[in-house]
Amino acid sequence: GFGKPEWGRFTFGKDNPNLSTSGLAATIATYYAAVQRSSDLTRSDLADPAVTQFVRRIEANVSHYSDDSVDLLRSLAEADLAGGAGSTDDMSAIVLQEELVDLYNTGALSPRQDGQERGRRPNVPLVAVHPKEGTFNLDHPFVVLPSADERQRAAATDFLAFLTEDAQQESFARLGFRDHERRASAELLANVGAEPTGGLSYFEPPDPQVVGAMLDGWRTLRKKANILIALDTSGSMQAMVGTRTRFQVASAAAGKGLALLNTEDRVGLWSFSSETRKRPKSPYREEIPLGEFDQKRINSKIAGLHVDGGTALYATVRAAHRELLDRYDPQRINAIVVLTDGKNEYRQDNDLAGLLAEVALDPRRPVKVFCIAFDRESDFATLDRIAKASSGKAFDATDPAKIDEAFVKLVSSF
Repeated sequence: GFGKPEWGRFTFGKDNPNLSTSGLAATIATYYAAVQRSSDLTRSDLADPAVTQFVRRIEANVSHYSDDSVDLLRSLAEADLAGGAGSTDDMSAIVLQEELVDLYNTGALSPRQDGQERGRRPNVPLVAVHPKEGTFNLDHPFVVLPSADERQRAAATDFLAFLTEDAQQESFARLGFRDHERRASAELLANVGAEPTGGLSYFEPPDPQVVGAMLDGWRTLRKKANILIALDTSGSMQAMVGTRTRFQVASAAAGKGLALLNTEDRVGLWSFSSETRKRPKSPYREEIPLGEFDQKRINSKIAGLHVDGGTALYATVRAAHRELLDRYDPQRINAIVVLTDGKNEYRQDNDLAGLLAEVALDPRRPVKVFCIAFDRESDFATLDRIAKASSGKAFDATDPAKIDEAFVKLVSSF
């Protein structure tokens, strides 16, 4: 449409609406754009086939979902200042709050030295595009509860007056926020770009029941995924975490996380360690082929896995990446999920540099690697490098108590 076929297909990054304010606002805004209104969204609108088709087509262009766009921007800033293209090779745009665009462009999300309040400004700044259909004013509400007594109400009045004074409003503006009357400072507009002629159009928040129904329906409308799970079954997974083994804790977390996937996702399961007596020919094995998601079958297979051997991390990620390229589906998010409690112990494949080059993101056929570093023996730094090379993400669950949370965040990427 713009005479730039070399740019390829338009894709964008978006936060999961169940975890993120910007993700929720973007989802609601998509429905408003579908009905061509800025208020009074109804449950009957959500059921309109033309509306659901519109939303499905928008979601089909998502590169992958995120649990936190701030982490994505930090990775992008780090890559930008290092001279690389970074975390958005397969994204044309990212849905963000205006404030985050300001923080990114002013170096607040860039790597910083000790004592620095902000890092360097990025070489390539973000450009804010305010949708013509409208946007949301994501405020931080000031509410006085009905139960407040007279003295509390008087204190609240004083506090509100304090917050709206120039000095406080200027401090909010320095952090990229608009003032309490939705006005942007000159500095904010200089950092994010000018508003459309005539100012911004705002959507009105829908009824909470409509939002709830929308989130229920979003699970079926979101972009579907091809997910290959590689589960570490090395001998160290027999170590105890309280009254359970690491493998039992990891298996339980995987079960909870898988429950959040869509029945239309396609999921496969590999186990990996090193060659063992029960797996003498390869350090990894396909336990369930990539195909229709069957959670009961996956849980049953995991429960029966044998734990033994060392950790063939690099060989497994390399082979899983090739498998997904062979099974690549352009209509889906294609991703590898690696859960491990260790570091690479496989001397037959100790080539990290080669692995990073091999999994580097190809924007034409993006396959992303997501890692969960489980227990303190995990080599999180290396897992993070592998994930970033593919524009994926590593989740730190080196405290085993955080593994459930890590799995929920990981699954929210799909």
